[in-house]
Amino acid sequence: MKLSTFFTCSVVFITLMLFSGTLHAQDTENQQQRSSATSPLDLNFDFNSLLGGYYYQDALLSILGDELAGMESIDRETYQLGPNDVISIRITGNQQILMRGLFVNTQGDVVLPVIGNVNLSGQTITQAEETLKKVTSETFRDPEVSVTLEYAKPVVYFVNGDIPYPGKFTLPPQTRVDQAIYPAIVESGSGNQKNLRTSELLNQSAYSYRNILIKHQDGTSSRADLVSYFKTGKLEDNPIIRSGDQVSLKRLTNRSPKVSISGAVNSSAELEYSNSDTPSLLIEIAGGLTNDADSSKLYIYRRAQNETSRIELSRNEWDSFTVQPNDRIVVPELPLSNQAASAWITGEVNMPGNFPIESGETTALELLDIAGELTSQALPSAAYMIRAGSPENEIPNKFNSDLLKRTSDQLAQGFEYLDLETQVSRNKVFIDLNDEDQLSKVKIYDGDRIFVPRDEETIFVFGQVNNPGYYPFTDPNESVTDYIQRAGGFALSADQERIFIIKAGSGTWYRPQETELQSGDRIFIDRIPYDELNARRTYEVQKEQIKNTRIQLILTGISTITGIITTYVAITR
Repeated sequence: MKLSTFFTCSVVFITLMLFSGTLHAQDTENQQQRSSATSPLDLNFDFNSLLGGYYYQDALLSILGDELAGMESIDRETYQLGPNDVISIRITGNQQILMRGLFVNTQGDVVLPVIGNVNLSGQTITQAEETLKKVTSETFRDPEVSVTLEYAKPVVYFVNGDIPYPGKFTLPPQTRVDQAIYPAIVESGSGNQKNLRTSELLNQSAYSYRNILIKHQDGTSSRADLVSYFKTGKLEDNPIIRSGDQVSLKRLTNRSPKVSISGAVNSSAELEYSNSDTPSLLIEIAGGLTNDADSSKLYIYRRAQNETSRIELSRNEWDSFTVQPNDRIVVPELPLSNQAASAWITGEVNMPGNFPIESGETTALELLDIAGELTSQALPSAAYMIRAGSPENEIPNKFNSDLLKRTSDQLAQGFEYLDLETQVSRNKVFIDLNDEDQLSKVKIYDGDRIFVPRDEETIFVFGQVNNPGYYPFTDPNESVTDYIQRAGGFALSADQERIFIIKAGSGTWYRPQETELQSGDRIFIDRIPYDELNARRTYEVQKEQIKNTRIQLILTGISTITGIITTYVAITR
């Protein structure tokens, strides 16, 4: 009995030893596997094996791989730590300790080996360093603490107002207002925040982007002005969103107050009013002053009590003056300077080119004197000047045939011709270089061009002729009829009573008996109006038909009489 009991105890003892050895081997193998595994940063060391100091790495450090590469840098003095932040702590004192990947839990605590829980919620990075220094001084002698933010928590915020998609949103840390409100206004299927073109928000002009209210969890509030941000690049007008922020947007109406900036600025604009508006800010939004702006002053036009008042501000008041709702700001221009004014002469002159003038004062005669004499091939009577097209050069009585077209549809074809004439002669001033009295009265403006054509010694015949074209002007005594004969004579629809000579240069229309033909003139033969021509052709056809009918009647009568006579003769025989 004793022997059997001893044997049984021996078997149990050996089994326990074998099982214990197996567990120890498995534990050793697991430890080896864990030690051989690579962490996200390849920094797996024993707790006390790093250069004689201590190193601790939290398993949560692996989430660092999800951090956005395009995230803005963190401001240590303003960023507030909270749940889901991941930090690293370095303690320097009688013992060197580095703790990486420490997770701030939902209570705002960081769990430190040896030391325990430390609450850092709501503290900036600088404040957290001071807190940790006080806590660790109980364990370490004269510690110096450094805190690094490894991974910033996502931002959870709310957007409300009369907008398409209000609600709760989650975005990466350091998100600014423009990115924060984008998904609440513009539907985005991709969800890729790095590729958003938030300036598209300005196309949604129904919303107030200059007075965006942001309410923070601590009871404070701030405002955003995205128009100023996109136009001037000021980051303070597009602040960073904090977790828990309430972003309020409102719609604009016809009664929403506005301001405008115009005059000598690069981009005139009328935009929503903001109570932070100053003339300096609005000029920045308008792209700054132009080169010809009078930078010493500006004018503010204000409507009050059914009257418009004008306020003149000197340059030193632009930064401090408070703009009121519906003010209109106008920046004046400097008086036009004639120092850079010039005009062109091209064509048949001895010295064509660009010459300095006093805009509005220099005459065509003076400019021609500067350019020298005409060449022997010049046609003085056909010269003309093209106005540059600037506002001071515009013709005050521009013809607009569209206004007359509304009075009668019957004149549509005639006005098509007038349209062509006005396009040909637009900004064109005809001058006769042989008339010095006229030349002395024509004022030259900056950018004007005088062209002196070459004398081709031809007459142009066109209209209702068989062979329209240019014909040599060889004999001044030749008449209009001679040139029409050269052109093959009149065409079928020509109206021989409506022949005109169009003078070279001025384009004035004359009857042949009212002027003499000169080189460069044009001869125009009008056509019989379409309706009259058709009526005449119809009359000729009808006349021929009546003539043929009469002939047939006569022939029929003669045949009838002949038949009667023949019958009578046959009977009487």
